[in-house]
Amino acid sequence: RSFRSHRPALVVPLCVMAECAQMIKLSNGLDMPALGFGCAFGNWGDDTKWKGFTPEEAWAAIPAAVRAGFRHFDGALFYGTHRILGQVLGQQFATGQLKRSDVWVTTKVFHPPAPLGLNALGKSVNMLDPSIDLKAEVRKQIETSLDELLLGYVDLLLMHWPGMWRSQDEALNRRLRKECWEVFEEYLELGKVKAIGVSNFHQRHLEMLIEDTKVAPMVNQIEISPFITQDDLVSYCQSKGIAIEAWAPFGSGATGVIADPVVNALAEKYKKNAGQVVLRWLVQRGICALPKSSNECRMKGNLDVFDFELAPEDMSAISALNKNLSSVTGNTVPGSDIDDAEHHPRELGSGSLTELAGQNHYPPIRGPCLTWRQTFVRDRMPRAVADRSAASLLSVDPVVFAAAST
Repeated sequence: RSFRSHRPALVVPLCVMAECAQMIKLSNGLDMPALGFGCAFGNWGDDTKWKGFTPEEAWAAIPAAVRAGFRHFDGALFYGTHRILGQVLGQQFATGQLKRSDVWVTTKVFHPPAPLGLNALGKSVNMLDPSIDLKAEVRKQIETSLDELLLGYVDLLLMHWPGMWRSQDEALNRRLRKECWEVFEEYLELGKVKAIGVSNFHQRHLEMLIEDTKVAPMVNQIEISPFITQDDLVSYCQSKGIAIEAWAPFGSGATGVIADPVVNALAEKYKKNAGQVVLRWLVQRGICALPKSSNECRMKGNLDVFDFELAPEDMSAISALNKNLSSVTGNTVPGSDIDDAEHHPRELGSGSLTELAGQNHYPPIRGPCLTWRQTFVRDRMPRAVADRSAASLLSVDPVVFAAAST
């Protein structure tokens, strides 16, 4: 069965558990809650602090999110919070406070290796390793996710990234995405996933995947905030019936979105807080938003965005704040380095990170001189490697590299 519908994703009201929740209708007819709770915890953007996932925070945050009224939970195998989410929901099921049909659970697989995660346990996959059976790895990740979540099915399964960061072999990446997606189609047919989609895909990635496979993606989860609006990609996806989910709608607290004067002036105008204005800006455009908070009162507030409407000029004022500023990759759009070196030639360079640092692949982190990858190579490569050689391999000015190495 093919779900190649090009109907735009629709936003329709639907009452759930006596509360009127806003839903986004996917191309296969399923209704997905327009607001979800992000289940990734940790630090990946502040260079002054320890970097890593802290799933232990989920023990307090996820029950609070349930109490606050969230019924949509966005997770990933790589985050390390599956078991916590599964146990929290299981307790709700056991006491009859919730039924499985009351909640929407999303997970993601196909994440490149990165030091933030537990790579040795198979939470990530090195897609470029020719020795592995990629389809078998994807099947294992899907079934591991179901096992950790203690669920028979997930409502939405996403391909976490379109490939290995910095990999410029378009033909290879295209084939690997096709292999992964064919496994997704298998599990969709089995009913172990109810909808399938992608994450961090650009238009070129989507065009190739749609051309190569039977089932068109139903969702694309990308970073969207007032500072990184990705309008062209949003328009393309919605024209193809691909629903959009926005991760880091508040800029993960790293970009200053919530403190922006325009956003705060509108918050005062509408008698709401800045976060509510941002979330309303998203859902009013038919975009699913995935806010995260550790404060239960703020969680409740994040759900309280359906009792007002932003005027067209105010919607435009928020969109005009765009500066393509990512909370994770600075002034580059996440995923833009996969298949296309022309977008950011200075940062991407021509060297192979696989050759430089084995299986430690990860996206750049904001910083004045070096990306996170470049810092890793600077700090971890044998000191016998000359700074000039390392800088050349990374396409970084030798002067900048040397200055950052001191």
